[in-house]
Amino acid sequence: MKFSLPSYIERDENLSIKISDLSPSLYFGIEFKTHNLDNITVTNIGESGGIIGIDAPANSEVWVPLDLQTGFDILIEEVIALASAGYPACAGCGGSDAETSWDELAIRELYY
Repeated sequence: MKFSLPSYIERDENLSIKISDLSPSLYFGIEFKTHNLDNITVTNIGESGGIIGIDAPANSEVWVPLDLQTGFDILIEEVIALASAGYPACAGCGGSDAETSWDELAIRELYY
């Protein structure tokens, strides 16, 4: 997983080790890149994972409309929770809605 984020965002440079300690069978590489934009971009194995920030990205991007530090902290908490649950081998650890297809436009319409 790669995060492109502003330099002022607090991050744990040992996050990959913490995740591996929680789920030893899971290799979860974390890379942090710094940029000067007002968002955090998340990519996973070359695919877009989404954007954290106040300004809406293109409709094809998953958008987490929160301030950057809060959104980043919540995302990391969820990643750690999934690793603690044994993801990806945990049955149902993503919740009931994890089994349905994601519809970014429908989700945005619910909130905006």
